This record gives sequence, C-alpha cells and structure tokens, in this order.
Amino acid sequence: MKRPLTFAVLAAAVAFGGFFFYQDNQFRKVHGTVTEVSLVTWDQEVDKVKDSRPVLVYFYRENDKSPEAERQNQQVRDFAWKTAGKVKVVSVNVSHVENLPIAFAHGAFRQPGFCFVYGQGEVAGPSGVLVTADDLQRLLEAVQAK
Repeated sequence: MKRPLTFAVLAAAVAFGGFFFYQDNQFRKVHGTVTEVSLVTWDQEVDKVKDSRPVLVYFYRENDKSPEAERQNQQVRDFAWKTAGKVKVVSVNVSHVENLPIAFAHGAFRQPGFCFVYGQGEVAGPSGVLVTADDLQRLLEAVQAK
C-alpha cells in the first residue's frame, strides 16, 4: 500500500518541479536576453527602464570575430540570463556610425565597453578590456550604491 502512495508523491513532486522549471525558463527567455539597441531605440529600451532597474550597456564591434570577442559575448549573455528580471542588458553595435555618439557619451572609446545606468547614476566600466561575471557584478553593486 505504501508503494503507490510513494510513487504518487514522487510523481507530484516531479510534476511540480518541472512546472516551475518551465516557468522560470520561459521568464528567462523573455527577460534574460541581450537586447540590441541603436540611437533610434535608445529612449525606448534604456531611458524608460533605467528608473525601475539597472541597465547594463555593452558596446561591441560586430565585425570582431576573434575568440576573445566571442567569449565576451557569451559572458554578457550569461550575465543577462542569471540576472533576468533584475537587470536589463542591452548591446550597442559601434560598427554602425549612428551609434558612436552613444558610445562616446558613455565613455566607451574602445571595445568592448561597459556601462551601468540606474536612475540618475551611471558607472562606466573598462573600455577595451575583457571582463568577467565578477567584474560585471561589481559594476552592478557600484551603480546600485549610488
């Protein structure tokens, strides 16, 4: 008699866990991605969000296909996935001339460049240097402290 009850409880636990895993995965697919922005979409994607949550702006050069650039792109995607719903992550392709004023305004004179914007505060990260997830976390904590 105990065996069917054990299987029923185990099946319910697996179904319950699977449901929450699915919900979390769907949430991260929507909120845990890197959004491409340009001068045209900057106001919509960054300025309207920065008062409610921090925004990581990642400046990169599209035609840079080096292994280091690919690792950096993956690092930023992983950070977006881990901080889904807490931090909005956007990327700006500085290969497009119209995006250069955004990069210069935020101190990204070399690529990759990073900047956190939150409310009226802004913390510029290193330019031209590859960063780790720990570096991004430190920048996030610095902008939240402002």
